[in-house]
Amino acid sequence: MDLFGLTRESKIERSGVRQVFTPHQPIQSLDLFFGRQEVVKKIIEHINTPGQHVLLYGDRGVGKSSLANISTQLLIKNLIQGKLFTKRCDSKDSFASIVEQPLADLGVEVNLTSYSKSHRQSGKAGLSIPIASAGVSSDRTESKNYMVSPCTPSKVADLLKDSSGLLYIDEADQIASVEDKVSLAELIKLLSDHGSKFKIFVVGIAQTGEDLTGAHPSAQRCLKETKLRKMDDREIREIITGGSKKLFITFENNVISSIVKLSSGYPHFAHLLSLKCAEEAIAKDKTTISRDDLATAINSAVQDAEGTLSRKYEAAIRSHSTDMYRIVLFAASRLGRREFTAAMWRSEIQELTGDCVLQSELNNYLNRLVSDDESSIITRMAKGVYKFVDPRMPSYVRIANKDIAQQ
Repeated sequence: MDLFGLTRESKIERSGVRQVFTPHQPIQSLDLFFGRQEVVKKIIEHINTPGQHVLLYGDRGVGKSSLANISTQLLIKNLIQGKLFTKRCDSKDSFASIVEQPLADLGVEVNLTSYSKSHRQSGKAGLSIPIASAGVSSDRTESKNYMVSPCTPSKVADLLKDSSGLLYIDEADQIASVEDKVSLAELIKLLSDHGSKFKIFVVGIAQTGEDLTGAHPSAQRCLKETKLRKMDDREIREIITGGSKKLFITFENNVISSIVKLSSGYPHFAHLLSLKCAEEAIAKDKTTISRDDLATAINSAVQDAEGTLSRKYEAAIRSHSTDMYRIVLFAASRLGRREFTAAMWRSEIQELTGDCVLQSELNNYLNRLVSDDESSIITRMAKGVYKFVDPRMPSYVRIANKDIAQQ
């Protein structure tokens, strides 16, 4: 008896399935990247065009980082002469910290005004001192760093303009200061004006490109914006079938169709459901994944999904007296629209329950589920118009409520 699941884990580990279906990390390898070849082609074309840089943005979970990883790999390997500098931002980052890597490669430290290194005749270890400290005897002095502070876009552009390379900035939405976003946009414009071969590729969660550039108008000419939308059904299907070929397993056609439907265009959920299905089959020494495997996989996927989704969903439906909060949310998730009206919502609830729902009855549940800001699971866009705050939530709700969908 496999009390602690070690035999199961050993089989799964040997199969390599968790390197093929990767819901919890971006794709790193070209041979595991499926779909969106045309988008990658366009990004490569834009970055390889003199004077142009690229901004890739979109909703959370649509696959921006995976696509950017593959695009940068192809560019550095085949087209761009120079190094790839990768910066994944957090809320503490500033303009200076974002450009720190490429400047350091040129021997420039953003926190120093100047630097020299002295070597004594006696052969003792060299002493690092600021240039301003004069009077130290030495045979040889090396100057390595230049005045960079304050770190302004024009100074950084002057240093980088004759270089060749690619600065890939991921999670740019985490940059807290609008001033730093504007500085980044100004640097991009200045590099373009200089005709520099040093390119910048910005990636982040946003509804518009202006959200990531501080609405800087001058960057529009040289910053090619690409909004990455959800995958279509064909591309989601390609993730499933492409991965199954790598693993020498087969998903039954009805299982593929169910995963495509439940994923709703989000590669994260396609990878998550495919992974859990494949793990079930591999643990049972099966090479064909059936609906029974999918049913078990859905339960595992709900438990393994991102914590913020599950916490918000569980808080929204928690009730000791009624199951209607769950049904009301499930009805909204089935509408398949970014924004939906109260009339659409009531109609879908009636479709699920068989009972006519008045607006006054629906309002009893909306007090908990809906807010005018983004503090609840659903936000009110206008009178009688709503949308899920997290665009991934409808997919999660459908996965979590598969029991209702099968009734």
